[in-house]
Amino acid sequence: MRMLAIAAVVVVVLVLGTVQVLSTLALRDVAQSGAWVRFVPAAVAARVDALDPRVPVPSTLRIVFAREALAHGDVATAERQIATLPPSRDRAELTGLLAEKRGDETAAVRAFLEAGAVDDLERHIAEVQRRGDVAGALRLQEATVKRLRDDRTASGALPEAQYGLGVLEQRYAYTLPIARRAPYQRRSLQAYEAAVSLAPLAERYLIAAGSQELNLGDIARAERYFERARDVDPGSVDALAGLGDAAYRRGDLERARAYLAGAQKMDAAAPAVRRLAAEIK
Repeated sequence: MRMLAIAAVVVVVLVLGTVQVLSTLALRDVAQSGAWVRFVPAAVAARVDALDPRVPVPSTLRIVFAREALAHGDVATAERQIATLPPSRDRAELTGLLAEKRGDETAAVRAFLEAGAVDDLERHIAEVQRRGDVAGALRLQEATVKRLRDDRTASGALPEAQYGLGVLEQRYAYTLPIARRAPYQRRSLQAYEAAVSLAPLAERYLIAAGSQELNLGDIARAERYFERARDVDPGSVDALAGLGDAAYRRGDLERARAYLAGAQKMDAAAPAVRRLAAEIK
């Protein structure tokens, strides 16, 4: 039976072409039900990614082989396939994924930074943070922002990276005694401001900058950010709650209550609205 299956694959290869068939076999598990590749035994298709690196196939196919090997946990096969690739972002990213599989975080991050692999970096940073290492996550986010600044082709990812840096600066500040928080809160604000400058119509970045201005005591600047956020999105409950918070801190209780009432009509369960309601009470 196994020989018949292999023979059938050979026939298909001759009919459809080597590269196309090998690519399809490598992706057998995600093929649609009823596709011809589904009739190939999984054990047969699974060995395609182990194709001898000396066999001349396009680099794009080697990349598929390496990714599939990594997905199956076959580190040795992935390493052999990656070694045949010319220097490129794909090779750097795959090297990072390989290092990650081996538990070498330093090498993984270095490779992801070299590749500009933002999604991989964000996933890795989130994992570091989940382990409770906020300082470590912050260092990685700083390195990510620096890498993106230096790469014009990745500039589209920079606003979100700056925002993520602001979030981590703020979270790290909260791990410190109150007397030592201000420098990190200011750095958080700077990161949010950088995100706003790159994406001035992003309501989330405007809200973050306004909230941090409140934390640092600059009510007037906070109000301007919240007003800009409301202009961008008139239905922003966070913008309205932020304006209410700013009014409350200025001592304008009547205006704060008016903003709160408007925000509660939008979404009384929103965290910012509930915080403002608790403050005013």
